Amino acid sequence: MEHKPMSAVAPGDAVRVVDEAYAEHAGLVTTVHGEFGGEYVPCINVVFVSKDAAKRDPYGQQVERLSSLQHYSQGPNGMPRPGRYWENM
Repeated sequence: MEHKPMSAVAPGDAVRVVDEAYAEHAGLVTTVHGEFGGEYVPCINVVFVSKDAAKRDPYGQQVERLSSLQHYSQGPNGMPRPGRYWENM
């Protein structure tokens, strides 16, 4: 996967999310914890449509939430472990 340069995001922005199982999702930012600037990259909260077939109900696929996601650039060796990171789309 090619990693895009980080840029500031705000609630309502689309981001790429990688979960604990390293599955990729198109996510929607719901919260930014802090402000972008300088060396600081805030964590974000996101919501996305589940890809798990078992997480389906009469309304369709359920949504999932992840909180306090780090940007890809903030982890050891360029990636938070185990998965659970976000990137710009």
